Parts: sequence; C-alpha cells; structure tokens
Amino acid sequence: MKSRLLIAAASAALMAAPSLASADDTEGWYLRGNAGYGVHTDMDLTGGMVSGQHGNGLQSEGNVAGSLGLGYDMGNNWRLELDGATLWTDFGSISQIPSTSAKLRTNTLMLNALYDFDDFGRWEPYVGAGIGIVRGKANLIAQDFLAPLTVANPACPGARSLLVNRDPGGRIQPENCAVSDSDTALGYQLLAGLGYDISDNLKWDTHYRYLDSGEMDFDGVRTNAISGSSNAINVAAGGIGAHSLMTGFRYLFGEKKVAPPPPPPAPVADFACWDGSMVFNAGQCPAKPEPVQTCWDGSVIPASSTCPAQPQTYTCWDGTLVYDQAQCPAQISQRGNDVTALCSEQYRQEIIYYEFDKGQSAETRNAINRILDIGQYCNVDNIRVVGHTDRSGSAAYNLALSKRRAKDARDELVRQGIAGERITSEGKGETENFVPTEDGVKEQLNRRTEVLISLGSVGVIN
Repeated sequence: MKSRLLIAAASAALMAAPSLASADDTEGWYLRGNAGYGVHTDMDLTGGMVSGQHGNGLQSEGNVAGSLGLGYDMGNNWRLELDGATLWTDFGSISQIPSTSAKLRTNTLMLNALYDFDDFGRWEPYVGAGIGIVRGKANLIAQDFLAPLTVANPACPGARSLLVNRDPGGRIQPENCAVSDSDTALGYQLLAGLGYDISDNLKWDTHYRYLDSGEMDFDGVRTNAISGSSNAINVAAGGIGAHSLMTGFRYLFGEKKVAPPPPPPAPVADFACWDGSMVFNAGQCPAKPEPVQTCWDGSVIPASSTCPAQPQTYTCWDGTLVYDQAQCPAQISQRGNDVTALCSEQYRQEIIYYEFDKGQSAETRNAINRILDIGQYCNVDNIRVVGHTDRSGSAAYNLALSKRRAKDARDELVRQGIAGERITSEGKGETENFVPTEDGVKEQLNRRTEVLISLGSVGVIN
C-alpha cells in the first residue's frame, strides 16, 4: 500500500508541471543533494531464518532516505550522474511472530542516465535509469518463547532439545537465531523527477525512484543461551528493493546556454522597375533598352540611327516591279507576225507582287488578263500557281500566307473562265526567295505569286 502511494505522489508531481515556453538548456558539472521518505519492498527470508508461514513476509516501515549525486549535463537534454543513496528501515516482527525483529539498511552507488524535457519553461520533467551496486546490511533476531516449556520460534527453524535449555537455577533458557551481516548485489533503479529553475545555476529537484537489488545472502548463528554453543546459519533474503520520494537542490557549475536570437527577417524587394521586375532600389533595375525602328528592308535599328537608302524600283509594261529596267520582260507590241514568236517557248511566266502581309494584290487581275491574252493565240496545256513570302514572320505563318496568295491568283483564273482541273496551286512560304535575305527581313520582290503557263504545242496558233 505504501509503495502505491509513493508512485501516485510522483506521478501527480509530474502531471502538475505547466506547459510553458521552451527553456534554454544547461551544460557542465553539477552537484545534487536530496532527502525524503523511503520504504523497502516486502522481503522474504529462507534458509536459517524464514518468513511467510504466518504472514506475508516482512513489511517495511517508512523512514528517512537521502541521496547525493555528482553529474555532468551535456547540454543536449542528457545527463550522466554518479549517484549514492541510503535508506534504513525497520520491518518490525518477522511475519508478526513474537520475539522477532528485522531491520535493513541499503546503500547504493549507481551510474544514472537521465533525459530532461526542456519544453516547459522553468519547469523541467525528467526520466532516467541507473545501474550499479547495492550494499545491504541486515539485523535479524528470532528467540524461542519462554513458557512452562520452551517453545521453538518458527522463524528460527532447526532441531534442538528444549528440555535441557535450563540455567543453573533451573530456569528454562531459550535458543535464538541472530543475523548481523552485509552483502553486495548488482542492482538497478528507475527514476522520474521534476526540476524547477530557481536561477541560472540553481535548480529545485524532486524525484521518485524505484530500486531493485534482487536477492542477498546473510550469515548468522543459532546460539544456546546456557551453554553458549552455536552453529552457523545462512539466510537468503529475496525481493530486496525500495521506493523513495525525495526533494532537494541541484547546483550547476557550468554556464547556461543562451539560445541565439532569431535571424532578422529577409528584406523584401519593393521597388518596381520599368520592365515590371521588383528590386530593392532603383539602382538595381536593368538598363532600359534604346528605342528602335524598323526600316523598309525589315531590318531593326536604333531610333537614333538612319535606315539605309531604299533603292528605286521600276514598274514594267506588264506591271512587274524591278530594280533595273533592263530586267523587264520584252513587250509584245503587236500580233500577226509576232504571234509565232509569242508561242515559240514552251513555258511563259507571270509574276504578281503583294504588299506586306497581304493575301490579295491589285496586280492580280492585270496579270491574269495577260495570261488569257496569251491563251487566245497559243495552245495552253495547264497553269501552275505558286505563292511565296519574304522571311519576315514565322515559317508556319508564311506558309499559310503563301497559300492564300496562290489561291488569290487561282480564283481569278477560274473567275475568268479557266477550268479548275487545268490549274494547280501551292504555297512555298519563305523557302524559295527571289532575293536572298536574313531571317526576319522584309523584301518586296520575295512577296510574289508565280503563274507558270505550260504550252501544249510550241509554235502552234489556236
């Protein structure tokens, strides 16, 4: 019952700790001293002295307990501690048998490993365990009862003649069993405690501990009170342990570790540049590009510069544009005898030029009229229409634009009476430039549709 009360009291002390902000840990050597109340666990005796036949073994009464510790706080919640403790208790009679008594003292030297929970502000719960040696000192006595006849004490077993145990005056004298001996055993202990920071170096320390040292052997004697003769006995004491609840102080010789201050918040860029980017000040903005202009040939140059001079173009008799008049096709000024020369070549070509990004041209109708004029005199077999663009714009867009330009010429041919099955049309995009240029350059002579006429019979007049 007493051990249950001690365990409950230790648990209540731990649960009472409030949950506060995290405390700084400590590091260095410390000295601890505690005093309190302790009680040995129930103990059983076997061998030369016995318990248990008339009760439940030996039941300890509580007494003062003390402990000293020298330890090192490693600053990472862990502590190592050399701990010495002592407890002296009186068990009273052995199994409630008259003329018996039992006392036990235990001295321990343990190496403890302890873990501190430092997330509770100035409060610091901890748990731990230790292993080491237990030195037990037992004082046990059991005397035979005095009666008309001497009665053997059941706690001191063994054969003896009760009738001869008389003193010279004829009085009956008892025998007795006595043990006053020490033994050492390997033991362990479990600890649960609670500390409180009084200052940076001084801490109030309260803890509960359970000690288990297993079994010890004690030597004693059985003595005849008259003759003084004796024989050795051996007593085995089992279940030697203890419960203790102690309070005291712990003094740290090291320095308290102070948590570094949190880093300052990272600066936030709050200046908007001309391009929408955010920086810390105007000096970090990228340089603003110089204004530019697009020249007639599609080249892009700074606005402060001058575009190259645009070469003069000429419009030929048939509506085509050239840079040199000598490039114009020969003009057919009359029919009659010139008709034979008109039909002397197997292929004839007409070129329709377009404005920038246009799919129709004002030249389309005149060019188609010239083709139909040839058809009045020559045997036209088929007509092939091919659209082209310059290199300004994407390749996909230019391909679609060249197909619209080819369709522009084909639709006019059909509108003026040429059968659609005699016409083939396609778009070449920017792949077959008349004037080679760099990508992205506008060139008027490349924006064209070529209408190629194939004559079925050379020199034959319809």
